[in-house]
Amino acid sequence: MAKLWIGVDIGKAHHHVAAVDGDGRLVDSRRVANEETALLTVMAEVSTHGRPVCWAVDVTTGLSALLLTLLWRRQVQVRYVSGTVAFHMAAVFAGENKTDARDAVVIAQTIRMRPDIPILEPSDRLLAELTVLTGYRADLVGQRVATLFRVQELLTGISPALERAVDLNRKAPMMVLACWQTPAAIRHAGVDRITALLRRGHVKNAVQVAEAMVTAARQQTVNLPGQRAAAVVVGQMATEILAIEQRIAAVDDLIAEQLDQHPLAPIIGSLPGMGPLLTAELLVHTAGMTEYDSPAKLAAHAGLAPVSRDSGTVSGNHRQPRRYHRRLRHILWMAAFTAARECPTSRAYYERKGAEGKNHRQAILALARRRVDVLWALIRDRKTFTRPAPTVRAAA
Repeated sequence: MAKLWIGVDIGKAHHHVAAVDGDGRLVDSRRVANEETALLTVMAEVSTHGRPVCWAVDVTTGLSALLLTLLWRRQVQVRYVSGTVAFHMAAVFAGENKTDARDAVVIAQTIRMRPDIPILEPSDRLLAELTVLTGYRADLVGQRVATLFRVQELLTGISPALERAVDLNRKAPMMVLACWQTPAAIRHAGVDRITALLRRGHVKNAVQVAEAMVTAARQQTVNLPGQRAAAVVVGQMATEILAIEQRIAAVDDLIAEQLDQHPLAPIIGSLPGMGPLLTAELLVHTAGMTEYDSPAKLAAHAGLAPVSRDSGTVSGNHRQPRRYHRRLRHILWMAAFTAARECPTSRAYYERKGAEGKNHRQAILALARRRVDVLWALIRDRKTFTRPAPTVRAAA
């Protein structure tokens, strides 16, 4: 029975499925609705042309969730052809057309010719939920940052002194701006009313914030053009930011609950710099640390290992990688950056690299690479990281 390689160009409402045989001939190509009945039907009909070796998709998010679940339930091997790989492989075949049907064929031909394409494994319940939660949290943080930039811009147009007086990244100034936005309104509210508002919100430095904002408001007596409209918008945006922060805090609690159930969370979280959020994201982007068989492969995927640029008689030439998992690298970078400040062992390693002539960025990357080995050993031995005991100097 002939072997088949099946590629699927994923879409929202419809997918395009293409099947090629061992000689690369197209034996089936069709558009199928993203519905359970339609997908099961196409799986059965495509199989009539031969024995499917494996399927491949170009998207692993919610758009392909139904298809992947049905394939895994039938114990079908599924591979992931990333958009970058599919784009470069498309140049191998004749023609420059860009259609769903051609993309599906390129995906099918790619897995036929390249056995190194990674295999997708079913995500367990915890990782699936962590994926949703961390993605939602990232959306909320992006929304908060965008709104905050707009508040800073509008507040500068109302009172530059007021915008400079406090850190708008803090909760306290947003609570004040949700109620009073203009210098006149803040002066009228006074220190006592603002302090009482902040204390109801459990702000520790309520008096200092109130005094700083009232002092800044007293520095300006004129009204700037567009102030009334800007004040309305600032008030609404400040309220929105406070609501977003509450939602972020609620998502953080849900993430912590899920981490409590994952066996690797205590091990990963014990490494200096790996807080709950970074631990959750690391588990999500590494499929629970199951996608790698060595720390070197994890480091390479994160872009922490140099790649060779040898040619002819030139050897030993290395450069920074250009293709790597950028979010994974960011996670390991942030953890190393924090550890370099808080962990004596990491700080000593960072300073040693600096003494060797590496700049700050290179030293942090070297530390992140070293910590990959440490993390791998901890997971392998099922042990948590133990901070070294502080050295006690003998009295003179």
